[in-house]
Amino acid sequence: MYKISLTGKNKTEALQLLKDVASVLHSCKLDYWLEGGTLLGIIRENRLLPWDNDVDISMMVPKKKQLNNLIVTLKKSGFRIRVRTIQKNTKPLIKNNVRIIKVRNKHFFGLLKGNVCLEIFIKYNIEGNAYWQVGEKVKNVPFKFYDTLKTVKFNDYNFLIPEKAIEYLTYRYGDWQTPKKEWDTFKDDNALK
Repeated sequence: MYKISLTGKNKTEALQLLKDVASVLHSCKLDYWLEGGTLLGIIRENRLLPWDNDVDISMMVPKKKQLNNLIVTLKKSGFRIRVRTIQKNTKPLIKNNVRIIKVRNKHFFGLLKGNVCLEIFIKYNIEGNAYWQVGEKVKNVPFKFYDTLKTVKFNDYNFLIPEKAIEYLTYRYGDWQTPKKEWDTFKDDNALK
């Protein structure tokens, strides 16, 4: 977990980072969608949640060539990139497959990383469910939530979100319309079941 909140300069950095990375994904012709607390905040409150500590995007696993192109393009765009893989076979996920791409701004000639991390979760469609890993926890939701995407205008940019975003948020969070500042992704997420 990151020890920041999305307020002040961090909020400004997060908003720009979200736009810039979405733009790169679009230029690489890769579908993505806003995820987790980022999606929740934008749908419920038309803002990034100030108590959140990162920005989240998801995408289905692309072909290797597309994934490599995305990583190269993000680096060429000036971002600091860290690719994390699955460390052990955890059914149905396979060791060494990409699980997350962490994107940060670079500061001071690339010697320092930005405060805000944007995480791109890589999801795998297996037997009608989308699986992904957060830390060592495997999560899954029915793939139907990602079948169709639509745009939502936020911060003067058209972002992709699941067309069934309301259903998706209800599935993951239950009563998502009531703020829960102490929500724990490793315990409270219905995608863990």
